[in-house]
Amino acid sequence: MREDAGTGAGSSRSGVGVEAVAPGSPADRAGIVAGDRILSVSGHPVEDLLDLHFLTSRRRFTLAWRDASGAGRKKEFRLEGETPGIFPEPIRVRRCRNRCIFCFVHQLPKGLRRTLYVKDEDVRLSFLHGQYVTFSDLSDEEAAKIVRYRLSPLYVSIHTTDPELRRRMLGNPRAADVMVVMRRLIRAGIVLHGQIVVCPGINDGAELARSLRELSGLRPGLRTVAVVPVGLTSHRTGLPPLRPVTRDQARETVDLLNALGKELGKSADGEPFAVAADEYFLMTGRDIPGRRSYGSFAQIENGVGLVRRFRDEAISLFRRKRWPGGAEEGTVVTGRSAARLVAGFLEEFSSRAGTRFFAVPVVNRLMGESVTVTGLLGGSDIVGGVRGKVRGTLYIPSVTLRDAGDLFLDGLSPGDISKQTGSPVVLFEPTPRGFLDAVYPRNRPEYH
Repeated sequence: MREDAGTGAGSSRSGVGVEAVAPGSPADRAGIVAGDRILSVSGHPVEDLLDLHFLTSRRRFTLAWRDASGAGRKKEFRLEGETPGIFPEPIRVRRCRNRCIFCFVHQLPKGLRRTLYVKDEDVRLSFLHGQYVTFSDLSDEEAAKIVRYRLSPLYVSIHTTDPELRRRMLGNPRAADVMVVMRRLIRAGIVLHGQIVVCPGINDGAELARSLRELSGLRPGLRTVAVVPVGLTSHRTGLPPLRPVTRDQARETVDLLNALGKELGKSADGEPFAVAADEYFLMTGRDIPGRRSYGSFAQIENGVGLVRRFRDEAISLFRRKRWPGGAEEGTVVTGRSAARLVAGFLEEFSSRAGTRFFAVPVVNRLMGESVTVTGLLGGSDIVGGVRGKVRGTLYIPSVTLRDAGDLFLDGLSPGDISKQTGSPVVLFEPTPRGFLDAVYPRNRPEYH
């Protein structure tokens, strides 16, 4: 469920606020300025930036707005190869009110930045940024807007197709039947991608196989389903008891998905249906599948295919015949799950660069030692993990930072890390090319 942060149409906060206007644009010439509120386009109410974007994508329309004094204004626009030039206020996120038994936000330690505790259930963010929604209480109006604006693809947290089990997993006894909602959207031409968070003893094994077979009946509208292991921190006091995925259970899940892959096959364009998160392969020590196993890499933001893409990019990088000179020794931070991958890459990279680079796996004390991914390391974890081990520059993957303030989960900054370790800090995109660009920079930002 969700809690809308908006207000009624008759409120002084109705419409969409203007954050900025492009100089010389049609909106600028019409007298629209930052602080005004767009109320309607050709008589259609504007509730968010999606309304504004889609309704002003026509060549001709009438815009109604209210200025800072409260006066209403209206003007007809005729655009010839232009955009209006209005930069609206950010979306006011619709809050999720499910109580999922595995919700990661509920497992966060106290004292982190407030934004980290916000749970969203917003189809607009699903369309714009690929965030997962449950469709637990999708209204008819929201469904109509999805279809009207062709908000596709959308990303859906499914977990199981058994309605009662799903309601228990979501902690919401009134959650809608996700199969009914997905069928409705697919019939209207909306493309979906799904995910199943596997909780041992609840929706794994035979239940997982049953759900995936049922979901396969929604193809091709439901393009892919990512299967990911539940993530558990050490801060679960008062939450439903859950077991972490063991290595043996990870092997069983990979075997199950391999068998289902053969049974269900790929789509006509080679897209696999049920795909396992990289974490399963890292847990079991099994080889990462080839690139054909990931199709278009549609679920890469969900941790599916990242390792394969990393290795393929590394192979391409190491084919370079000429390498720049002048690289200085460095130390690279990594989470424990990717430690072998990163160490192997750095060994080859060092041989090409003629300078040693060292991987330092860091234990996550902030979330708990069972959390092994790099992106959830706190700044204090990094300081404690590299203390006494840093050689040269300290390289930190940018995925560890959150929000526009370039801060770690616990509020420390790269500059804080540099001061506490006594080493210059350089951030890098966690890809082979990103690391190369950080080591051989033109304008590399360093923190001291």
